[in-house]
Parts: sequence; structure tokens; C-alpha cells
Amino acid sequence: MTSVIATDSKRVLATVLITGLLFTGVGCRSRSAPTNALTEAELTPQACLEELNLSDLDRALSRCNQVVAAHRADPAPLTDRSLLHTLMGQLELACLDVDKALTLVKRQGSTADPMVKHELKVRQTSCRQRASNAGKG
Repeated sequence: MTSVIATDSKRVLATVLITGLLFTGVGCRSRSAPTNALTEAELTPQACLEELNLSDLDRALSRCNQVVAAHRADPAPLTDRSLLHTLMGQLELACLDVDKALTLVKRQGSTADPMVKHELKVRQTSCRQRASNAGKG
């Protein structure tokens, strides 16, 4: 009888220990689980398209939205986000970002990045052609 009690006690103790370890592991994992929020160091104006996965555009857009919010006066993140909207078939949103970015480029004047400015003008032409074609149909 004593050996049965000792065996049962060992099983109970083992169960308690394993349960405790599982709860501790779950608790630690939930506190340290990665979030979609970017750190300040990751929130560079170029971060929108970093680690881009074309099969997960929603995640890329979420990342880019954070970058745009952190760099409200910089047209480059809006330019990148317009590309993501285009890839997602959200052409009106893409064109809105192009317009916003061009407004920022105009405010920057001669300090604006000429490549960003050129890219935006090309996209603006595309948006206007699309709007013009839509009006004809």
C-alpha cells in the first residue's frame, strides 16, 4: 500500500510540475510574442517595402501604414504605399496617395528627391489616364 501511495504522489507531483512548466511557457510566450508594430529603429522612410512578401500584401500594407504615419512630411512612404495599393487592385487609394505625395513634394521644393518626384509624376499620369478612360466608358 505504501508503494501505491508513493507512486501516486510521484504522479501528482510530476503532473503539477509539468502543468506549471506549461503555464510558465505559455505566459512567457504571450509576453514576448512578436507583434506587427515596428520599432522606432525599423520605422525608416524606406521601410514600407522592406521584407516585402507578394503573397502577404495585407501585412506589407499594415507595415507601410505605420511608416506613413511616422513620416507624415515625407512623400517616399506614400509613394511606396501607392504601389502596394496598386498591387492589391485598390487603384483609387493608390491615386490618393500619389496626390498626397505630390503635395508634399511641392512643399519640399528644390529639396525634394528628384527620383521620387519623377516616379510620382509617372503614376499621376497613369491615374489621370485611368480616370479619363473610366469617363469614356
